[in-house]
Amino acid sequence: MQESLRKQIQELEADIERLEEKIRFKASEKATRIAQVQAHLFLERIFAPYLDGLCSGWGLSPEDGLRHLIEEKATLDQIAHDNSDALAEFLRQPECRVIVAVASPIGNVSDEWIKDKTESLIKVMEGIRPSLAKIIIETPGGAEWFYESLKGLRGIIFGKPTIPQIGMPPDS
Repeated sequence: MQESLRKQIQELEADIERLEEKIRFKASEKATRIAQVQAHLFLERIFAPYLDGLCSGWGLSPEDGLRHLIEEKATLDQIAHDNSDALAEFLRQPECRVIVAVASPIGNVSDEWIKDKTESLIKVMEGIRPSLAKIIIETPGGAEWFYESLKGLRGIIFGKPTIPQIGMPPDS
């Protein structure tokens, strides 16, 4: 009888473990879907228009401008720092403020999350702007540039501080 009870308890514990794993998996799937929607909004309404505006100002197509940025390793946050007035104007637009509010959970993700999701984020970009995604994928260093740009823009838009390089004075 005692042996039967032990066996039943072990089976129940195994069932509970499987259910807990299912719950964790479903919660992770849901969080990923929500993050993808937020990332889609961020990429479609902030990243792409900001890139378009920069390239337009340079007289380049977004594709040529993106290729140039990747080749020069000039991330969007570096450009934003150099053009803070244009960035401030962009961020003051009511539609931008709404998108920033909706996508605000992206402001809380870690650098590691962005790095781990870079491939997924590029796939999201493929759905938004296939020509830009193709350049990111095909240009050497493109995925790393995309990661660094997203990380930097996230910091600028959502207030994540960046650590200045050793020996370099912080930006004023």
